[in-house]
Amino acid sequence: MTELLVLVPLALVLLGLLLWLLRPRPALNFRRPPLENIAESPFAVHYRHFPLIRQALSPTDARYLRQRLPPRISRKVLRDRRAVARKFLAGLHEDYANLERLARTVAAFSPVVSREQETERLLLGLRFRLLYLWTWARLSTGGVSLHQIERLAVLIGQFATRMERAMAAVSNGEGLSAGLRA
Repeated sequence: MTELLVLVPLALVLLGLLLWLLRPRPALNFRRPPLENIAESPFAVHYRHFPLIRQALSPTDARYLRQRLPPRISRKVLRDRRAVARKFLAGLHEDYANLERLARTVAAFSPVVSREQETERLLLGLRFRLLYLWTWARLSTGGVSLHQIERLAVLIGQFATRMERAMAAVSNGEGLSAGLRA
């Protein structure tokens, strides 16, 4: 009976978290890259700015600010940097949404799409959303989660690379699975 008292609230919390993660999100109003840069990577542009975020949130940089600035100002600067990092996270979310939309489009044009590939894409989406939620929560509560931000940026970079390969494979008539294996 006591196990049931623990499992029911836990299941309700997990169900609520899953529903919150799957809720539709409003479109983010970010400036789009100029048309001449679209050939580079129109679907994932924010993740490339991670080195700047890493520098701004590094413990060494925070220590330097605390040593050089009055406490009130250093707290404000660090709070502002966390706000910038949250905007960067929103940009990463936009990158992922664009890549996910591209993946569905490429899959629609591919002559063969396996169930394994679709399952992998769904699992990647769940992994991204959970890591995104955890990272956003850590940043919002004042904890700097530089490692999680890096994992998100790397995940999006890898997804962008895979999508470029998949698009090339589909355009060459090889099929989606050939592009994802490469």
